[in-house]
Amino acid sequence: MHQGRVAIITERRRWAVSELVGFAYCSRSTGFSFSELEEILEVSRRNNTRDGLTGALVYDDKTFLQWLEGGQAEIRDVFERIARDSRHTEIMLLTVRRLEDRWFPDWSMTAAVTEGQTLRGLKLKPHISLAGFAPHAWSETDVTTFMTSLSDYLTRRPAAKSERLQAKVEPRKPVADPMASLDRCLRRDI
Repeated sequence: MHQGRVAIITERRRWAVSELVGFAYCSRSTGFSFSELEEILEVSRRNNTRDGLTGALVYDDKTFLQWLEGGQAEIRDVFERIARDSRHTEIMLLTVRRLEDRWFPDWSMTAAVTEGQTLRGLKLKPHISLAGFAPHAWSETDVTTFMTSLSDYLTRRPAAKSERLQAKVEPRKPVADPMASLDRCLRRDI
């Protein structure tokens, strides 16, 4: 496994506290039932509505990929809760970026829980095939492409079924302190 960059930032400017920020992380779950996952989603939706956050969660075979968007302080708070949650291991911050508009404006937390189906219609790079799911190995561009494609797909088909994806590249290692990584990205001149 290669040590990859924690986040790749493409713009050079400082975020104001009130600016819209999006971030993606992936992690492994410690294992739980489908009903427990539904409960987690319900709590997340309530919390996200309260905090003005929107986003998407993709879950497949103990792997989470989550995109959240909202104010910088709220993003930091929710990621801190995630980092402390004992149901997550191998947490890896994939990207943090300033947004002009929300990618998932209508969903406090939409979810795609895969069960061997495919998200037909997602426009993905060739190395992100439809046979498995390995976001730890994705570049920032891969994550961005996947999430914007998922947003476009859900906008066209709001009742879309959950699906399975795979990336065939070497995975990166999770960082020891994901909160410190997020803080560095949020403080950095972007």
